[in-house]
Order: sequence, then C-alpha cells, then structure tokens
Amino acid sequence: MKLQLLALVTALLSPLIAVSAEPAKPSVASAAASAPKAGATPFRIGNSGPSSGPNSASMLELLEGANLYFDWVNSQGGIKGRRIELLQRDDNFEVPRTVKNVEKLVDEDKVDALLLVRGTPHNEAILPVIDRAGVPLIGPSTGAMILHKPIKKNVFNVRTAYRSEATKLAHFLALLGKQRISMIHVDDSFGDDVAQGIVAGLAERQVTPIGVYKFDRKTVDIAKAIPEVKKANPDAIVLIGAGAAVAAGIEALRKQGVTAPVATVSNNASTGFIKSLGGNALGVMVSQVFPDERLGDVPLAREASRLAKMKNMQLTPAMMEGFAAAKVTTEALRRCAGTCSRADLHRALESLDLDLGGVRLAYSPTDHSGIEFTDLSIIDKNGQFRR
Repeated sequence: MKLQLLALVTALLSPLIAVSAEPAKPSVASAAASAPKAGATPFRIGNSGPSSGPNSASMLELLEGANLYFDWVNSQGGIKGRRIELLQRDDNFEVPRTVKNVEKLVDEDKVDALLLVRGTPHNEAILPVIDRAGVPLIGPSTGAMILHKPIKKNVFNVRTAYRSEATKLAHFLALLGKQRISMIHVDDSFGDDVAQGIVAGLAERQVTPIGVYKFDRKTVDIAKAIPEVKKANPDAIVLIGAGAAVAAGIEALRKQGVTAPVATVSNNASTGFIKSLGGNALGVMVSQVFPDERLGDVPLAREASRLAKMKNMQLTPAMMEGFAAAKVTTEALRRCAGTCSRADLHRALESLDLDLGGVRLAYSPTDHSGIEFTDLSIIDKNGQFRR
C-alpha cells in the first residue's frame, strides 16, 4: 500500500471512533479480596470453539482474555465465595461439533452459562439447545444480526453487530475515495450478514460494489473468482471469512497480481491473523469493535493492560473482547439472587446497566444488544494494528 494511503488512513481513524459520550455509570464492583470458600461449588461457564486447527488463533486469544479476568476475580475471592471456571470444548469450527459440544456442556457439565461461542452458523445452530435448557449465552463471538433482532431470549450480546460494523467500514472506504470496490465473502449466514452491511454502507455514500463474489466455507474456492476480480480492476477489496480463508484469499490475490488494498472485519482482529498473513500483512485494514488495548485513557483498556502485565502477557484486540465478556459474566453472577440458577442468572443479566470502563453496556427485556462501538485499524510495517 502506498505511504500516502497509510498516512490518510491514520488521519481519518480518530473521527470514526464511536465512543459513548454519556455520563459514566457506576463501575463494576470488585470481588471481595479473600480466598474462595473451601469446597464451594464453582460457577461453571462453558465454551465451544476452534481451540486447535487453522481457525484457532482468534479463539485462543478470546479465551486468554476471558481467563485473564476470571483468574483475577478468583484471586480476589471469587464471587459469593465461589470460583469461576471456564470449561472449553474444541469444535474445530465445525457446526455439528459445536452443537454436540454445547449439548454436553449444558446437559453433562451442567454449566451455568455459555460464553464466547465462536462463529455465526455455529451460534445459530445452538439456539434450540440453549432455549430448551434455559441457559444464557453471553458474548457470542459473532456480530450476527440474527442474534440481535428479533431479540433472542437467552442470548446476551457484548460485541457490536456485524451489520453496524460493516456499514462503518464501508463509510471508511468511501472516505478514502474508493469508488471501485469488489467484495468476496464466504457463502454462509455470516458472509451474507456482513455483505448486507457493506452494500448498505456504500449506498449511503452513493457507491455500488463493482462485483460481489462468494466462496464455499469448506473448500475456500476463492481462486476461481480472482481472474474476474482482476479484470474489474478494483481500487479496494472487502474480503469476508474466517482468518485462514481471508489469509489464503489475500495470498491468491497477490500471486495473481491484484494489488488493491484489502479490508476485512473484526472476526480477524487477532495477532494470529496477522501472523497468518506473513508478507501480505502490511496495509490490510481490519475493523475493530473494542477500544484500543494500548489506550491508557480508556479505563477498560487500562485495567486489562494492568492485569496482563502482571502475567507478562501482551494484550490483543481479541483478548479485549474476551476480557469484556468475562466482566459482563462476572457482574451478572455477582448480582445473581437466590441459588443463582440459570433462571436467576438470566434475570440478573437482563437488568444489567453498567460501565465496563469507559464503555457502557445495558440490557433490558427488549434489548440484548450490548456495546455499540466501532473503530478501524490498519496493519503497519511492524505487524501491529494501528488505529
């Protein structure tokens, strides 16, 4: 990417950050600084996601962020004298395995809630399971609109909806002067959702994609679309899919001489994704849905950074998502009444209105959408997300 584009990207980022300007709500309370009660039954939080294989990078960083916060809470005495345990089952990013994992987590492991389940079709597929069991699903790692509207009784979103994020990404590309935009996206509910947001956002700027191409999520047959993409001569390409697919797509584009800048969305906001790009990383644009982990003036980022330093860990955007979701879970458990059954936890979640640290989250019986935040980044020459 030309240096001029990099400079322009950097200059344009700040005005696009959607940080809440509302007065801060009372901060999340800390757990009591005492050891968890001996023999007390822990709160069990379940997760299914790809913790191994080519799509594991983001999942592992999400889990690191969640455990970073849970470990701190446990070191301070837990919640109501009980530890919080995060149980993870690997699904290799395969929908049937996600369903089986969640059935085991709910029926055998008796988890109190599910957290950060990864993938749009995966979360769609488990809706009947969580509805049957009445188990809350907190912070699904997808911004699928189907989980936001119409409201899903047992789903409590933390991250911004993909549709909103994609619309802002489209605005960003238009502000850069991009008029000939091609879009390549995975042919599933996730890809369709993001594509709708991109098309709508471009339309608001009087721009229409010059081409829209789909690829199979299993075979990742992106290469067959590239000759047509190259012939269209786009000045930007939006590439939507899992990290491994997007990395493979960018590699194929570059090998065939397509040099247009590439943009993707926040499901790929991990350092693992950057590493998978290798020499193609520079200039790739990635939308972000959590505050910059390096910003000391954002309390959420400052808190996460402090805890990460205590463990000699390097924060990433994906870790911020896990960290925020863990904070939401912890606060709901703290406010949970009675024996904190799944129904009790649901009631606590539905009444949450809190400041996570400069970022407000509020649920109600008619709104389970959580945070509204979108930022944009570009991968710099040092292999880092620059905002």
